[in-house]
Amino acid sequence: MPREVPPREGYSLWEIIKPNLGRDFSRFKVPVNMNEPVTMLQRLAESYMAYIDLILKAITKEAPIERMELIATYAISGLATNRNRLTKPFNPLLLETFEYQKDGCRFMSEQVSNHPPVSLLHVDGPGFHLTATVSPKVSFWMNRLICNPNSVVKLVLTHTNEVYHWETPTCTIWNVMLGKPYMNLSGNSIIRCPSTGYEARLNFDSNGGWSQRTTDLHVDGYINHGKVAIRGIYGNWSLYVATCPAHSLKDNYNLWQKAFLKSVSEKGDKGVILPQSTVLWSAFKLPDRYEMQYHFTYMTLHLNEIPPSLKSVLPATDSRKRPDMHKLEHEAACDCKEYIEEAQRARRKEGGKRTKPKWFTHGKDGWTFNTSYWDRKFDDCEDIFEGPNGAVIRTAREKRP
Repeated sequence: MPREVPPREGYSLWEIIKPNLGRDFSRFKVPVNMNEPVTMLQRLAESYMAYIDLILKAITKEAPIERMELIATYAISGLATNRNRLTKPFNPLLLETFEYQKDGCRFMSEQVSNHPPVSLLHVDGPGFHLTATVSPKVSFWMNRLICNPNSVVKLVLTHTNEVYHWETPTCTIWNVMLGKPYMNLSGNSIIRCPSTGYEARLNFDSNGGWSQRTTDLHVDGYINHGKVAIRGIYGNWSLYVATCPAHSLKDNYNLWQKAFLKSVSEKGDKGVILPQSTVLWSAFKLPDRYEMQYHFTYMTLHLNEIPPSLKSVLPATDSRKRPDMHKLEHEAACDCKEYIEEAQRARRKEGGKRTKPKWFTHGKDGWTFNTSYWDRKFDDCEDIFEGPNGAVIRTAREKRP
């Protein structure tokens, strides 16, 4: 469990961005104290594993429309952990990995490229498997920082041979130069299943009556079959998702919008539900010290723990073993981040096996996960968290021989 967020006096987003205008935003550095003590790979584990039960529920449904409702809800639920998270996760080192298991499902991710940054992930469980490629692009415009995750997701339900595809919405941090920063999602996300003919069109844009000078938490849309809207889907992407007959959302949209904005302004934790609706997802309760600990959920607070069952089987590349991250988590920020990144640059210059992804293979159909990861034969995994010339940076959490 991390300590409280350290003070950030003397830092501002604009001071960091200004000297880097016109440069590749994936390469510029931020002070360590602007980070949160998790990596991007761990953030992906949050997004894709926190509410994995929604996929397991979808598998049990006989009607394709019910499966689409739950898959679309799953796609939304993964965004909930972004609420209030204005801190930056650590950039994974090349070939860094992270694994996580929950409810009989397994998550594994690997950083296969640094410039440009590309993270790959694979999730499997009883009756499904999911893969995603994340290659974020960051840009600056006027008073906002725009992050397009370029996340391409493919989910396969093996018992029906249904394939679902979708991309995640864009994230924008406003008031980078002036004012109090806040984060919004924007754009559309379309979840398609060609074999059934169903698709869910989700809207996150802050236009019309949704335009506010604060975080816009609404999501709404329709599940269509062909050109016919069958079900409405709506909610607060940080709190809940519900579905209803398409006409119910259309006929009551203005009333729902007004009531929704009122509930958000009052900082309530209850969703506004339309007639004939079914609530498919509600977010987990947040920790009591949520605002003091990087706005981490209960799941996030435990991502750096190495339970006894994993201590002897994790590869040396796992994010839990990053010394710079643990320094930030438990002590003052230090320079060991520079130390291990210097070693990474040396490996990249050497090339060859030391920079080749181990658990994902690239072919004509894209990236494929190597399931042998779960055989746990990691003897040839290099310790990428060693410093230059093999020097080991020791942490309070783990003393390596």
